[in-house]
Amino acid sequence: MRRLIAAVAATSIACAGRPDVTLQPEEVLTAGATAGAAPMFAVAPSGARTVAWVSAPDRGSDGRLFTSTAGAEPSELQDPLGGIEAHGESPPKLTYAPDGTLHALYVVGKVIQGRRFPFSTLRLVSSHDGGATWSAPATVTGDSVLGSRNFHAMHAAADGTIYVAWLESRDNRRSGTFITRSTDGGATWSQAVRADSTESCPCCRTAIASATDGTLYLAWRTVMPGNVRDIVVAASKDHGATWSPAQRVHADGWVFDGCPHAGPALHVGADGAVHVAWWTGKEGAAGVFYAKSTDGAQTFLAPVALGTAAFSRPAHVQLALDGPSTVVAAWDDGRDTIPRILVRVSRDGGATFGEAVTASDATVAASFPVLAVRDSAITVAWSQQSKAAMDHAANARPNMKDPHALMPLPVVGDQRVVVRRGKIQGRR
Repeated sequence: MRRLIAAVAATSIACAGRPDVTLQPEEVLTAGATAGAAPMFAVAPSGARTVAWVSAPDRGSDGRLFTSTAGAEPSELQDPLGGIEAHGESPPKLTYAPDGTLHALYVVGKVIQGRRFPFSTLRLVSSHDGGATWSAPATVTGDSVLGSRNFHAMHAAADGTIYVAWLESRDNRRSGTFITRSTDGGATWSQAVRADSTESCPCCRTAIASATDGTLYLAWRTVMPGNVRDIVVAASKDHGATWSPAQRVHADGWVFDGCPHAGPALHVGADGAVHVAWWTGKEGAAGVFYAKSTDGAQTFLAPVALGTAAFSRPAHVQLALDGPSTVVAAWDDGRDTIPRILVRVSRDGGATFGEAVTASDATVAASFPVLAVRDSAITVAWSQQSKAAMDHAANARPNMKDPHALMPLPVVGDQRVVVRRGKIQGRR
């Protein structure tokens, strides 16, 4: 793969005299274009790592999917239906099935005259050679219901079933969390099920994970009475056909009239423990938190504050598990003027975390990190741009509380995808 190697020294942050994480120099991913956004990782059953990102001609909205496995030359996928969205909160998702098939799920968006928000649909492609070649893109839901299906998640269970969740407003109801499954590699899909009857925060990503006993878990940001917007988790024992009542991970009590574009991260350990990380904008206790459940997401232990302050811009956290006791969190810190990528490691199953490692250059705006960890080897990727470019993009964003405002398609702009690889050090 062609890369520009940034002149940044390997970095380690000490905790109690020994480093938690050591990171190698930055790699800026390129593939015929210098701009890129919305990265994502997947780890194959063989251990090979696949990275995906979106680039577009002239840094615009006509996105194409680029993927590379084990450092191979990137492949390019262009969807005939339209441009692939370069949206940090709703990036292309990757997952490997147990048989080694790689699946990619992404959003194609189109501006439709008369609609305030673009039409968006979920498209799936599959590869049997690590992303070098792909199947023809297919629409996941397979129906003709117009709407905005977005902020999606994808998960391949141990039995090969592919689960896809998303947010959508249909039947004249407010946004809800929906899920479907495929037992034939994405050829056909079950009837979509609404996991909860209450309103979902309409622009915060969903998350899916499953336990070794087959229990399926689904996390999202809900809207409670009084406009409280907190994270909830529901469980299913019948492959997503029915769901338990959604349980609040923590009573943040954050009241907000809008959507922060910041959903949860969710993983399930081999011991069945459910791990969740999220951001809240609760004034006086804003920032990133982690919590764990040992009873199937019926209750959660007291949250651990990973990076909090009186005020924080939205942060986007990801989790990874490694073995029976290592939990890794990465997020874009919203407490500073310029967001930076932080990483913290727990070696006791999430009870405590070591000091934060700063992965990104402090002079650039870094956002939407993704994470892959296996056998103590860690890879972190994110999108970054100059602070001036970040401020320009923020100022150009329409105020959708204005009933006449129109939401454009996301653009790649001046973003770059940066990757750092490294090592989680041994137990203290």
